[in-house]
Amino acid sequence: MEVLSSRGTRTIAAHDFFDGLWSTGMAPDELLIGLSLPLWTGRCGFAIEEFARRDGDFAIAGAVVGVRIDAADQVTRCAIGLIGVGSTPARAAIAETSAVGGKVTNVVPDDLGSLAVSDLEAVPSDLHGSAEFRKRVGAAMVARAWKTAMAEAQHG
Repeated sequence: MEVLSSRGTRTIAAHDFFDGLWSTGMAPDELLIGLSLPLWTGRCGFAIEEFARRDGDFAIAGAVVGVRIDAADQVTRCAIGLIGVGSTPARAAIAETSAVGGKVTNVVPDDLGSLAVSDLEAVPSDLHGSAEFRKRVGAAMVARAWKTAMAEAQHG
């Protein structure tokens, strides 16, 4: 993320940008002016899934999945982000690592979802749902997003 102030511009890494609920790593006088994203090429698929009680509400939990596969249907790249299960978005690094290098048919979406939420800490509980409920919903959203992203990667 590129930010600008009277002091000039600076870059904030994506994992450092969100530092709490409704807060970022930007100073009060900084303005977000740019965003650089890595380019994924080849047989790739992407999906976002979220669960909210009502349309337009904040998500109780959600997932963003990106996947790339090679000609032999082997997973060569995987990115899984989780929302609603903490005060900041979280990467599911263990689940990402488990998917990479394996054949598409060996990745069980529900197992991947469970793995994605297995190491989450400080999942909030509130009137919308307990921490355990948010983790179950998060796991289900990862599984759904994986299926959608994989279908896009395989079939365009």
